Amino acid sequence: FDGPIRVFHSAKVEYYAPSDSCGMGGMHREVIHANPNYGGSCRFDTIFVSVGDEAEAMNGLLVAWVWLLFSYFDPYHSKDVPCTLVTWFIHPSDNPERDKDTGMWK
Repeated sequence: FDGPIRVFHSAKVEYYAPSDSCGMGGMHREVIHANPNYGGSCRFDTIFVSVGDEAEAMNGLLVAWVWLLFSYFDPYHSKDVPCTLVTWFIHPSDNPERDKDTGMWK
């Protein structure tokens, strides 16, 4: 690959999150940051990534830390390809359980 790479310090995302706090329809909007200079300090957000079936551990979600948001142009398909460089936080158990009192994953 020898084309240009475009780097972004934030990305607006919209996703479905069925809960009362998201309002009608469950659609939610946020901004994800990967900025090495955000008001004098760095800001690299943590995100949930849907990776599979909800029956799997943590309802099919993994946790990742966003380091870089970028895109490149794919000349074979004639389109921009959005990408994210992340560090994965892998749960130490293959089958994590929820705490019965708090509902938090343990």
